[in-house]
Amino acid sequence: MILKNTRERFGTVAKTFHWSMAIAFIAAYVIVYYVIWFIDPETSIKPPLFGMQTDDTLVIPLLNLHWVLGIAVGVLVVPRLLWRIWSPAPDPVPGSRMEHQMARLAHWGLYLLMIMMPVTGYMNTNDPTNFGVFVVPAFKDTSLYHWIAAEFALSWKDVETPMEAVHRFLGHWVAWVVVALHASAALFHHFARRDDTLTRMLPGAGTHPKLD
Repeated sequence: MILKNTRERFGTVAKTFHWSMAIAFIAAYVIVYYVIWFIDPETSIKPPLFGMQTDDTLVIPLLNLHWVLGIAVGVLVVPRLLWRIWSPAPDPVPGSRMEHQMARLAHWGLYLLMIMMPVTGYMNTNDPTNFGVFVVPAFKDTSLYHWIAAEFALSWKDVETPMEAVHRFLGHWVAWVVVALHASAALFHHFARRDDTLTRMLPGAGTHPKLD
């Protein structure tokens, strides 16, 4: 087991950060849309095809899972960035200068998204987030919110509404596009280019078999 990255491959720490955060990010996304489309009586599309019933008693418990995963992503992105600085990524696979620049921009765009989504999401929470062993208070109950409200003469609605708007915009129009492009690029490199872009991030993976 190699913890740090090498010039050819990602190490165990980088892989653990990548896959745990990817799973948490996607799971948070799936849960919130499950609540919106199927569970919340105010927003559910109630498709008779699935024979599902809305249940407002499940909204907060399910959203709590969404909040737990979102906060986890927001917390983990800090050590992940520090690790990337301390243990630089492997050398890029062969490609043009433009491809390498686009890849760097895409990665930093993902990092920015993993910061903005949790921050804007937390800043419009009305309920605490229960991690089981500890509870994170709702943003409206924090001293930071009360300082903002007093300093700038803002009500909770003045803070919650724009934060929710940004969070929803990122979720509706940015997050899934960025993630889909990231996954598509990895698959393109794997199946079309047949290089090690994907395989060197897979747990315990070897190099990609080369074409004759």
